[in-house]
Amino acid sequence: MFTWICPKCGKEVPPAYSECPNCAATDQPAAPPEAAAEAPAPAPEEAPPRSAPRTVQRHILPLWLVSLNIAALFIIAGVTFLVIHARKRPEPTPSPDAALETPTQPSAASEASPILRNLELTGFRLTEDSKLRVILQCVVINHSGADLGDVGATASLNAITARQALEPIGTFTFRATLGPYESKDLKVPVTTKMRAYELPDWQFLRAEVTGP
Repeated sequence: MFTWICPKCGKEVPPAYSECPNCAATDQPAAPPEAAAEAPAPAPEEAPPRSAPRTVQRHILPLWLVSLNIAALFIIAGVTFLVIHARKRPEPTPSPDAALETPTQPSAASEASPILRNLELTGFRLTEDSKLRVILQCVVINHSGADLGDVGATASLNAITARQALEPIGTFTFRATLGPYESKDLKVPVTTKMRAYELPDWQFLRAEVTGP
């Protein structure tokens, strides 16, 4: 059998090979390089450090100071209560029916003057003006058939006590023009050491004419 010569390498090749075994070994591609080592995974980015939470400072009063404040409030309230009630005088305590039945005793001046003894003061209302003066509103009545004309007088304002006695609490003067059996409204200041809210209610008040 005849051999053949490889045109690439010029070597004799047995007739059993259709290709040159020498060139085939040379032309075999080299083994691919090993895969590159996997690149290391990038390190995770570090989160920025968190700032520490702010601590809210609460100003708490000490227990002894709280107790002292509470005690001071109780003392102030007690003193205020005592001052308010100390300024109030006890009102007379007779029953309204007994007070209304108490007759008004005529004064010496009304007994001596035929004009003044026919006058009656009733319907009392007590208020205060801007100067804190006690103002008396009442009605003066002429119980006679005579025309008294312009009449002026001084009167005493009295409180009915628990023993059905009259206690003077102030004085006032008035002037009115009265015809026969006529009545007029009066509004006059009262000279007294008491305030309007300290005076008794109307049913415990009496007024009597003391003089001209």
